[in-house]
Amino acid sequence: MQVDYLDNPNVIGWTRMGDDEHLKSGLAVLISNKYDTQKRMFISTKYAGEKFIDSLGNCEDEIIIDNEGYGNFKVKAKSISIWVEA
Repeated sequence: MQVDYLDNPNVIGWTRMGDDEHLKSGLAVLISNKYDTQKRMFISTKYAGEKFIDSLGNCEDEIIIDNEGYGNFKVKAKSISIWVEA
C-alpha cells in the first residue's frame, strides 16, 4: 500500500507500508526542489517506536515513528531522502 503526499508544489513525498513477506520493506520518500523541510507522513502503526534512517545519507537524523504510525520525515533543499527502517 502506498500513500502519496502531493500537497506542496515544492515538496512531494510518499510512503510504502511494506508487507509481512519482506523484512523491513516499508519506506518513506521525500523530494524537495527548493528548501530544507520536513513532512509528517503515515507509514503504519506496525512501525511504532521503530527508527528510520535516510538510506542515501542526505539527512543524518534518525526518525522515530510515533504510536499512531507517523514520522516527521526530513529532506534537504533540492534533494531527495529515502527513509528505511534501521
